Amino acid sequence: MLSPSLRLHIWRVVATILAGSPWLLIPPSAFAVENLVLKLPVVDLAITAKVSELASPDALWAGNSDLAELNRATDGSYARTINELLEMRLPKPTDGIADGISQAAMAQEIEVLLKQLIDVDPGKIDLITREPVRAGLKIAIARGGPLTLLSLLQSIPGQSLTIRLDRAMPFIRRKAKDAQEIDQLIERLAKLPSAPTNQLLPGPQAIQTSVVKIPVSGTNEILEVTVVRPQGTPSLPAVVISHGLWDAPESFLGWAQHLASHGAPVFLPRHPGSDSNQQAAMLAGHSPPPDPKEFLRRPRDVRAVLDALDAGAIPVAKGITSRQASFIGHSWGGTTALQLAGARSLPAKIWQECSTLNNPNSNSNISWVLQCTFLKAATDSSMADDRFVRLVAVSPPQALVFAAGFSDLSIPLMLVSGTRDWVVPTRAEALVPYGNYPKGSSPLVLVEGGTHFNLPAKASSNGGPLRALLLNWVQGKGLDKSATVADPEGLGLRLMTKP
Repeated sequence: MLSPSLRLHIWRVVATILAGSPWLLIPPSAFAVENLVLKLPVVDLAITAKVSELASPDALWAGNSDLAELNRATDGSYARTINELLEMRLPKPTDGIADGISQAAMAQEIEVLLKQLIDVDPGKIDLITREPVRAGLKIAIARGGPLTLLSLLQSIPGQSLTIRLDRAMPFIRRKAKDAQEIDQLIERLAKLPSAPTNQLLPGPQAIQTSVVKIPVSGTNEILEVTVVRPQGTPSLPAVVISHGLWDAPESFLGWAQHLASHGAPVFLPRHPGSDSNQQAAMLAGHSPPPDPKEFLRRPRDVRAVLDALDAGAIPVAKGITSRQASFIGHSWGGTTALQLAGARSLPAKIWQECSTLNNPNSNSNISWVLQCTFLKAATDSSMADDRFVRLVAVSPPQALVFAAGFSDLSIPLMLVSGTRDWVVPTRAEALVPYGNYPKGSSPLVLVEGGTHFNLPAKASSNGGPLRALLLNWVQGKGLDKSATVADPEGLGLRLMTKP
């Protein structure tokens, strides 16, 4: 098992990957990475190369540097490997991304990649934390042309980085293979038709937003809940939206505003043990990582919202009950959706993989850091709440924690996954688990070009690429290949179902 200090370090790395922050302005004196230390596979050897040399590979390989001599001795294998690595295309924030999605979201995805490929020497400034990466990404995009790993390295402020070729190429090839296979798969799946204008645009009802505090039954805790509701009488049942790790209700107000304008009262609890405030405290050294018991507290928070509605304890929601309610969760909130739908955490052999999280050859993914923490508090009891009649899990970490318990899903649930999600990968965390879902009422929607960060929608946006899909689901409509739920100007939606 990992030591407490190593686990804390891993949590902080994940926090860096998932954290959001404003773009930084680069002072004129900043300079880009000049040297790359290449750790070679198989042999215990590291060679330093200048980034400026790598920018002209033909001249480099024809020269007499140590790297050029090694390349000739290995019949050009290193040239092919390094060229493939440095020329790897990275997605720009404008590539297939809906309007209103910030560049910071794509930077988070690229940070995930760099953490897999690059080592930072002890005692040196970490050049692949969020500030330098986002600073360099902004410069690289402004320069125009394709965004590659090389062009990004030419823009990150700093002096040197160590690239682990011994694990870089297997990682890239695995990612490329997964992406290719997923692309081939979605071509065989039905592409959902465009939604009518009235489902894409805000609905006819004016909305009001307020923040309330409610008690959590059986505890001394008070839960903060953002309420977004139509000003008149709601025409749809209540919807609860749950945020992900180190996130907040504000990231999902676009979803809430769209649904409320079409008649649904929406309730967004702030989960205090794993929200953005807890993340800030942890990174500042004032708080430990989220307690594993948060895995059980989140469903309790959600039930507290339903209990408060039924008890009439939310003044701004007078007359609204939990009857026929829907639930939508993103990331960890999606994991909560699975709990509320009945998925159980039954012991499974795959749980042994938690002991190899620090092994670069492990098949684990970023989300397993979180899932392995869940296991300390996991229960094999069902946490299903039948007050929900429909649930949505968007990008949920699930394959490890529910490995043996998907057959217990008892409430209709829609699973949504972006095909370019590197944090909660589509194959490992959507396609493989979905194969173990019970047959029937749980569709899988694959979002073409979707990442872990470009599916939610903040306030005053158009509601994001999922707005019509989510509205269709909470309206109680079916989802088949003829369902008109896609944004014609946004990301494509592909449907997979289990008959």
